[in-house]
Amino acid sequence: MTVVEERMYRFERAEQWAAGARRGLELRGDRLVVPDRLGLVPIPGRAEGDVLPAVDGCGVLWWLRPASRQLVRRPLPGTRGPVECGTLDGPGRARRLLCGRGVVWVLGDRRLDRYAAATLQGLTPVDPVEGWRASDAAEDGADGVWLVEVDTVGEWRLRHVDCWGRTCRPPIAVPDAHGDAPVLAATGDGAWIVVLDPAAPAVGYVVESATGEVRPVALDLAGPTLMTTARGTRIHLLGAAAAGRAVYQVLNLAGGVEDHQELDLPLGGPTALVGGPAGLVVACERGLADLTTRPGGAGERTSTFITPALVSPLGPRWGWSRAEIDVALPAGTAMDVTFAAADEEWLAVRTASLLAGPLPADLVDRLETLLPWRDDRAITYRGDAGSGEVERLAGLLDGVPETTLWVRVRLRTPPGRTPPELVALRVRYPDVSYLDHLPAVYRDDELAAAELRRILAPYEVVFDGLDERLALVAAAVDPATVGDDRTDYLLSWLGFPPLGDLAPGRRWALVDHAAKLLELRGTRLGLELLLELVTEGRATVTDSADEPAAWFLGAGAGASVGAAPARLGVDTISLGQRPPAARAGTMVVGWTPLGRGCPDPELVLAERAATVTVTVEVDRAQQRKLQPVIERLVPAFVPAHCRLNVRYTAADAADRSRRLDIDFQLDAAALHSAVHWRLGATTRLGAWTLPAPPRRPVVLDHGVPPRGRQRLH
Repeated sequence: MTVVEERMYRFERAEQWAAGARRGLELRGDRLVVPDRLGLVPIPGRAEGDVLPAVDGCGVLWWLRPASRQLVRRPLPGTRGPVECGTLDGPGRARRLLCGRGVVWVLGDRRLDRYAAATLQGLTPVDPVEGWRASDAAEDGADGVWLVEVDTVGEWRLRHVDCWGRTCRPPIAVPDAHGDAPVLAATGDGAWIVVLDPAAPAVGYVVESATGEVRPVALDLAGPTLMTTARGTRIHLLGAAAAGRAVYQVLNLAGGVEDHQELDLPLGGPTALVGGPAGLVVACERGLADLTTRPGGAGERTSTFITPALVSPLGPRWGWSRAEIDVALPAGTAMDVTFAAADEEWLAVRTASLLAGPLPADLVDRLETLLPWRDDRAITYRGDAGSGEVERLAGLLDGVPETTLWVRVRLRTPPGRTPPELVALRVRYPDVSYLDHLPAVYRDDELAAAELRRILAPYEVVFDGLDERLALVAAAVDPATVGDDRTDYLLSWLGFPPLGDLAPGRRWALVDHAAKLLELRGTRLGLELLLELVTEGRATVTDSADEPAAWFLGAGAGASVGAAPARLGVDTISLGQRPPAARAGTMVVGWTPLGRGCPDPELVLAERAATVTVTVEVDRAQQRKLQPVIERLVPAFVPAHCRLNVRYTAADAADRSRRLDIDFQLDAAALHSAVHWRLGATTRLGAWTLPAPPRRPVVLDHGVPPRGRQRLH
């Protein structure tokens, strides 16, 4: 059934999901997934509290005892205690440890100290700038550091120090920022820096190091907050919530809050948070702990995704049709779907401004307060007892006359349940239905029409896009438009063997020449064209019928074959005796005759007749890829009743002409010169002499030396 053309908003790829607002959902590939539950797992060994942790570029955890400045490394696997590596001499108490690949940095009360990472030798320290006090430091990804400094009136600025301890660029001022002890964190490559006041973390400041641009970003944590960065634009925050508990939050500047959950603190209050390739580490009052996946946890987790403003333009048909969600809902989980709709332009402008730039941590809360949600039309879907496979669920949006729409998907995960995953979201417009194609009598009663539409809705989802798919059939079989993902199927439809392991470009070439290949199938031309496409010109085909005529020497030999008399050495070739003479190591039981061999001309002719030889010149790596393909393809294109012999030789130069003046080179050592001689180009006849070739006995048959009367085959 053909319906009015439907239009659609899609959310299926990572960049499309990033256009909306989300809370408690992280991107894994092209899916939105509820993050795993986390917990603090104490690091084995003697518990050490009040230390300064750091993770180097190789993912190794180090920590510094602030008072003694003793550097310690995480216990090695199979050992009981930490590895004490030495003492970093310096004045005052340490406040921050940074471990680069070549330099170890220690921020103290008085100055910034540098040490060689390999030997822990003290290097020239970085003295403070008069009028400014360094509050915190972070790595820049190149063995340098960023410092956040505070002046006497509480103003902030960022200063970069390279691996030599030099300040090579003007400091970056952080306007509208005040506080006595700001902290900062930088991404692994130093492209982004985040600064905030841990005592009042309502607003953080994101600084782009290349341009010095400063942008504020709203946070929704209260109280003392620890911060680190990892994996691009992600900010990890850890703030105190209550006695023995903390709130952990992951803010992605390009996508909103990815995780928000409460954690138990078995080792006391947190004092430092660091991140690296191996994960996050939290320093607590009574020791160090890994922040890692841990099953269990209390309380239901709620995750939300809200689309940006979607518009259905006014026209002959407008409004909204339905929302379709591809989701994996494991048993025990649930999904709520609802929407907000409005015609006020300022609402669309306001939501667009909130979604522009660094996303505030409370973006979802703001949108839920700002927009007029239709909770009376919310639909709840519950996960069944299955394994959580992806299923398509739909909700009708009929009867919504407003032109602007926002869709909200909320996932609920009880404790101990497998988290759900959002795979795709599609919102269709305008307001069309199969009901429009029924007689008008079915639409006279609004209540009956609405009920009938709900009955027809599942069929609309099942047959969704059927007309479009049928219209694309021609493009799917046209060599000019077929995609690489369908070439294997199209070739199998034409009778080719499975070719999924062949390079996509080669498959497309076969599709493009399929008509010619099928027309020439069973001929030498067809076989040569096939190998030309598959091997990119690295194969040759020879047919025994094109070789010189057979000519047998010796008494009792058969008559010559051919229109003209054969001439020895001109248009004849030498072949081995058939059946072969008895030779130790080559005899075949039941086939090789014992005693003096008696060649059979008919057997030689029968073996030579109707033999097609394919020679493929590729290296070993290419042979491993092409040999299975050739073994499947070539037998189907060899002329009927012909034997096939496929040989693989090493790849040679691109020019396979075998011309004497190009490919034939003389041995430079034999010519007593290191010059690259080439016959006919760098040599002249009469100017030099070739060395005499070594004398070797001539053997016509490698198995039988010439003596008496022998036949040459």
